[in-house]
Amino acid sequence: MATQQLDNDVPATASTSSALIDRVAMLLEAFVGQGPLRLAEIAERSHLPRSSTHRVLQRLVELGWVERHGFHYILGIRMFELGSQVTRQRSVQAALPVMIDIARRTGHTVHLSILAGSEVLHLERVGLWPRAHPGWNVGARQPVEQAAGGRALLAATAFEDWPPLDFSVVPTCYSVRTRAHLERELNKVRDRGGIAVDVQGCALGVTAVAAPIDVDRGKIALSVCGPTRSLDTDSVVAIVRTAAVDIYRAASGVPALRRRVIN
Repeated sequence: MATQQLDNDVPATASTSSALIDRVAMLLEAFVGQGPLRLAEIAERSHLPRSSTHRVLQRLVELGWVERHGFHYILGIRMFELGSQVTRQRSVQAALPVMIDIARRTGHTVHLSILAGSEVLHLERVGLWPRAHPGWNVGARQPVEQAAGGRALLAATAFEDWPPLDFSVVPTCYSVRTRAHLERELNKVRDRGGIAVDVQGCALGVTAVAAPIDVDRGKIALSVCGPTRSLDTDSVVAIVRTAAVDIYRAASGVPALRRRVIN
């Protein structure tokens, strides 16, 4: 069997390699549009024997392409990281000039992020602060329910498409702790027209304002963070709202609107 050959480190033929790649592809396709799946459900959806499904899943879990939670499997963070590279190419190119302008005008740090499972993955960052919190760096991840960018994306995502949330990470005394608490925060996001504000939920002394942006391969979040004691929330909300529209237009090729200059 092809899988036995691979398990025993025996060189595979071209046909064997092709067959294995087909199996992996069919298995991963089983997750499209689905939430957590049991082994039997994955085998049924991928039309593979249960034993082969289990063997391939085990290897994908080891590689980080799939995650196992009890008896359920979901796509792993590595899959989202690889997929984000495609989104990054166009969205970051469109967003960078806007991000640089915001950082220059406000003195705050600007992030571009994407939903990666139950976390927010930072694709790009412009600005140096905060230095003491590695969770704000490019490539770092934060719990989706705690981050302003994560809540902006959740509010713009249908409930059935939400990732699993366990509320186990509570960075500060201001963090979201329960689903009911999260729902209250998301209602505030919707009341602001999709703009999320997090005050010290991810890190003490840090306030972040974020908006979701539709791009051709999903949604990204633009966020601005700064010291809680000095960040003017109302003005930053207005800046983020306008910037999100500018990035959407640049990413989608829609000409920017000419703004009237009022003397």
